[in-house]
Amino acid sequence: MGFEPHEPEERSQLNRTLKDADITVAELWLRYFGMSGTAGEYEVQAYVEAVISLPALQRDLLAMAAREIISDAA
Repeated sequence: MGFEPHEPEERSQLNRTLKDADITVAELWLRYFGMSGTAGEYEVQAYVEAVISLPALQRDLLAMAAREIISDAA
């Protein structure tokens, strides 16, 4: 599976969010998995590091999970 045109920007934005909110990949994955995410924790780590691509739905779920973690912390 190749990278989709918007994927690099989506990944970059997710990485900024994780860094700014001090969210670990493990925390992100746990919330994402609870939202019916299908990628494993290692796959999410690989996605964040730009090693693999994920389908758009899974990328959207990761972004939603990050937003929920931030919202819960507020």
